Amino acid sequence: MAATEPIKIVVVGGSHGGVTVIKHLLTSIQSSNKKVEITLVEKRDARHHNYGAYRALVNAEFGDKVWVPYTTLFGAKSGHKVVQGSLAHVHHHDIVLESGTSIPFDYLVLATGSTNPTPSKFDNFLASADAVAATNQTRADLIKSKNVVIIGGGACGCELAGEIKTAFPDKTVTIVHSGANLVDYEGFASSFKSAAKKHLEGLGVAVVLNERANIEGLSSKNSIRVGSATITTKDGKTIESDMQFFTIGNQVDTSYISSLKPEGVEEFDASTLVDQERHVLKIRKTMQLSNEAFPHIFAIGDCTDFSKVATGVACTYTAPTVAKNIFQLISSGPKAKLANGSVPGGLMILSTGPNTGVTALPLFGSKFGNFFSKALKSKDLLLGTTLTDMKVASK
Repeated sequence: MAATEPIKIVVVGGSHGGVTVIKHLLTSIQSSNKKVEITLVEKRDARHHNYGAYRALVNAEFGDKVWVPYTTLFGAKSGHKVVQGSLAHVHHHDIVLESGTSIPFDYLVLATGSTNPTPSKFDNFLASADAVAATNQTRADLIKSKNVVIIGGGACGCELAGEIKTAFPDKTVTIVHSGANLVDYEGFASSFKSAAKKHLEGLGVAVVLNERANIEGLSSKNSIRVGSATITTKDGKTIESDMQFFTIGNQVDTSYISSLKPEGVEEFDASTLVDQERHVLKIRKTMQLSNEAFPHIFAIGDCTDFSKVATGVACTYTAPTVAKNIFQLISSGPKAKLANGSVPGGLMILSTGPNTGVTALPLFGSKFGNFFSKALKSKDLLLGTTLTDMKVASK
């Protein structure tokens, strides 16, 4: 009698969303009699713990910890595997990598994330050693600098400013933001936005609002610039700096979905699967692609339209739903009753140093300061959680 073929689950993307789904899938496998094979496809050779990217910039010891190998994610005899490669095309029951390699699946989870300007994320680096070297060079340049300007007052700009000012209190750090409020995201209380400004100013960060600054040679693609620059505000004031960071430009690439079409269908407009303004995948509350022709394809995180504001919290809350629904389909077939994912709105933790930050916890109040921020995130920036998920001993 022929051995039963394992059910193949492919997860594309080995950051927070993808690895958290895998963690819950592994738990489901342990309590199931199903033979399941998980393949993680990830373009880099290690996981970047990007929550800690700005701490890594100012702290060399912490910088050595934020790239975590995938070698211990699965046991040696588990039957699961990690494949390094970049996704090129998605088909109904297989994906194709840029190398040309085809990987078949019964269930697919797209967790391809987003890109942010370096040093938040390192989209241009596939080798972690190169990213570490780049961070070390930027840190050396930062140490030499005296006046730092940060363009953008979103979460990235605020956390970067706080980390730099906390680590180097003698440096002048200025945020220049085009909006009227910092962290001005839809669904977040105005008290949280004003608290973020007050908190950063309390650390000694200068905050300039309602100003657009264009510095030659500084952009989302070239997000770190070393050299003198002068910004002249609308009222004629000048801001001098010798190092600049650009923190605007969260981008999503879901072009790989253009090849997808239902099985047995020749003509299909795959653009209907994508929000054409934000380039994110349109998904249902069950975390499946919006078109019912693809009940076996799920998506999570920044590459989806599930949350209006891209946060790691969204993956933490929805990853269990993805894993649960996949196993419901495996166990009960296409008529299985599936769960809906949900994410609490207006929740964010801004870490501005090992002991400081501002937290929005809408269930308990609009904002909290250093104590809650340190307890929830700031102390180690959730590195311990990542190491646990990756089955790596604490560094």
